[in-house]
Amino acid sequence: MTKLIFNIAFKFISYKTKGILSFVRKTFYLAIIGLTLSVLSLILLNAIGNGYKNNLKVRLLELESDIEIVSNDLVNTSDFISSIIDITNQELKSYCVYNKAPAIIKFSYLSEGVEIISYTDGECPISVNKGEALLGVELKNKLKINFDNEIAVINPYKLLESIGLNKSPKTLTIKSFLKTDTPDDRYRVIVHKDDFYSLFENNGDYVSRSIKMYLNNSDSQDRIRGTLYNEYIFKDSEIYTFNDKYEKLSKSLNQIFMTISIILCFFIALAILNITSSIWLIIESKKKQIHYLVLAGMKKYQICSIFMIVSILLIIGSFLLGYLLSELIVFIQNNYSIISIPSNVYIISDLKGVLDYKYICLFFIFFIIIGIIFSLIPCYRLIQRKDTYA
Repeated sequence: MTKLIFNIAFKFISYKTKGILSFVRKTFYLAIIGLTLSVLSLILLNAIGNGYKNNLKVRLLELESDIEIVSNDLVNTSDFISSIIDITNQELKSYCVYNKAPAIIKFSYLSEGVEIISYTDGECPISVNKGEALLGVELKNKLKINFDNEIAVINPYKLLESIGLNKSPKTLTIKSFLKTDTPDDRYRVIVHKDDFYSLFENNGDYVSRSIKMYLNNSDSQDRIRGTLYNEYIFKDSEIYTFNDKYEKLSKSLNQIFMTISIILCFFIALAILNITSSIWLIIESKKKQIHYLVLAGMKKYQICSIFMIVSILLIIGSFLLGYLLSELIVFIQNNYSIISIPSNVYIISDLKGVLDYKYICLFFIFFIIIGIIFSLIPCYRLIQRKDTYA
């Protein structure tokens, strides 16, 4: 009997009809196309969301670090570095020690408040010669500064102490510009450590000293931070992880993609409902054929299972087709970058897709459950009917 039920179900899918049933079948297939496109859209959305978040994290890690230790008491950083190496063992890939302080730069008749950075130890990303400075590209555009122009850098605390009479400016030559496509480009200036010390030598209380730690495995950042806090030497320090700094950004991105996913889920439910309604119409128009099956000894629940199998097979087929299309599109996008986004708005320009197979499997299970629930609607109608032949 089971084999017969499946044979009837496959015949129903492949059999060509004319008349009013031909119209019903066309709406049936349109619903399947809509379901396939909805599944494709949802899987692609998840893949693009994963790829964007992963690429964004990699990009931000180039500018930031896995862990940052901030303190005003890092007079001798060698003790801190020794402790960090001992604690992290083989997990530390590299580190960078730097100082930063607020300042004012002046060029021509324009001036701007900035953040002065100087790298002092470790494998730092940028090297600047003494007497030179590196400017954020947006700051450069704002002040209309070009290569080899000279800027005056003023310590604002010396300015306050001298009641504005002695500005003590330091002149530096612009040799390069910083372009990270982040807010740092608007206010950051990088100088040599000797120039930094000459500007802020008597204002140590206003200087923030930091150690950036880059790990081999970014997932261990929270555990290492907890270990660092247990060491006495770090008791007066603030320790931040990458996840802490960008927690709000991560949540915002997740909410955006989740909102779009919910909307697509409604389209999927609507497409499944259209398939169910088409099966309902076919049941209504196939009363005589259903009556013949009853006369042949088939129970109503067995007849019902025929239409459930039809519904489930078409839903599974739509899902598999949508999944295969998503694999193809992600492969083409990852290899040929057909779609790109402006980096000045989204920080990264390459849009890559990363398929989450665990998500796809869970989605498939949920998909089947919803399909079964919806297919019970016409089955319930069939079982409750008395006139299967009228």
